[in-house]
Amino acid sequence: WPLKRIGSAAVASMAQTLERRADYIGQFATAVSHEFKTPLAALRGALELLQDHAATMSEAERAGFLAQATADVQRLDLLVRRLLDLARAEAPRAHGAEQADVGRVAAEAAAAFAATGPAIALEGAAGIAVAMAPEALRSILAILFENVHQHAGPGARCRVGWQAAGGMVRVTVGDDGRGISVANAARVFDRFFTTARESGGTGLGLAIARGLAEATGGTLALLPGPGGAVFALVVPVAGSVTK
Repeated sequence: WPLKRIGSAAVASMAQTLERRADYIGQFATAVSHEFKTPLAALRGALELLQDHAATMSEAERAGFLAQATADVQRLDLLVRRLLDLARAEAPRAHGAEQADVGRVAAEAAAAFAATGPAIALEGAAGIAVAMAPEALRSILAILFENVHQHAGPGARCRVGWQAAGGMVRVTVGDDGRGISVANAARVFDRFFTTARESGGTGLGLAIARGLAEATGGTLALLPGPGGAVFALVVPVAGSVTK
């Protein structure tokens, strides 16, 4: 009898897991199809117009339709790349001995935004490392910096700080921009949610960043507070980096 009970419980648990996975796949497929539907429809419309009426169009009209088609193709390409990034971020993985020097990686990530903004100030002790691959930490920071660039408003400044305590490293990325509304704050990590669709936003960046954090046993959260936006990344410490 005890073995039967254990077997029944295992089967029930497996059934629930499969049901949740099926629901997730269905919801995800619906969201993906919705995101692809608009650029595909626009691309098809532009190509059909060019196919039927290109000979009677002016050069400016043809150039306009071609530019729109190119933009739609670029958006589809970006969506595909972001989806691949999301799949990699959410895939289970074994924890290895990888580590990243927070200050060094933060400086590298900030340098990529030197020409386009925002202005990024770094504040933290040297030699603090996290148990995370450098490219994963760089990707998280780049996504947060891009978030400031797209949403904080012109002239917004960004500040990155980090400290180690209790076996964890806390990295905060904050800005002095226009902030995030209460309604949007509840959805910022939802896949495909974005208020910057017109400027190329896919709504996948923060979901990818959170997936990368959780893959190493960490967390990424939006902190409440007035003015600007502050994200807190908490990941296990890896000790000092050998220089």
